[in-house]
Amino acid sequence: MADASPGNATNSQQAVFDRFQLWKEYEDVAMHFNDLIIKLRSQSLGAVAVFATLATVIIKSDIPVKLRWEVLTGAFLLLSIFWIAVWVLDLGYYNRLLAGAVAALLTIEKDSVGAKSVDRIELSTKIEETVKSGQVTNNFCRIMFYVIVCAALVGCFGFSAYNLVFVPRAAPSATDTRSLPKQTH
Repeated sequence: MADASPGNATNSQQAVFDRFQLWKEYEDVAMHFNDLIIKLRSQSLGAVAVFATLATVIIKSDIPVKLRWEVLTGAFLLLSIFWIAVWVLDLGYYNRLLAGAVAALLTIEKDSVGAKSVDRIELSTKIEETVKSGQVTNNFCRIMFYVIVCAALVGCFGFSAYNLVFVPRAAPSATDTRSLPKQTH
């Protein structure tokens, strides 16, 4: 790789970079963004699953029915908000960073036919262009990932809210031992 420092210019008075070395560096950046996105999605999905499981355990707990539905309604509302925030962070920021890195890689690869060197580095420029443009292609599957989970969370929130507001509380039955006083012998 040619020395790209300001004091050392090439014949064309421009810095020249080895194309493969530059491609490897760009690839590392793109893989870093890809790893961040995978971790964000999988850890967020795991967190939602853990909290949803904890919320459903509350259904089986021995607490008053009204409190049970209040806790479930609040939990699913917060989970829905959390999921939407992760969705926005992913598609609005991280995914654009990855798309910009990939655009820079594609430029290097397209220009690589018959050439061994590159006269400019433009990874950050491509990332910035992609982030500012907001244009990321093939978003359907990414959006569906978030829509499916969000729909489930909103559905659980709606079910909990419905039960909190509209389901009448029946008087305890003779078979409901949780609400009967304990008998002593």
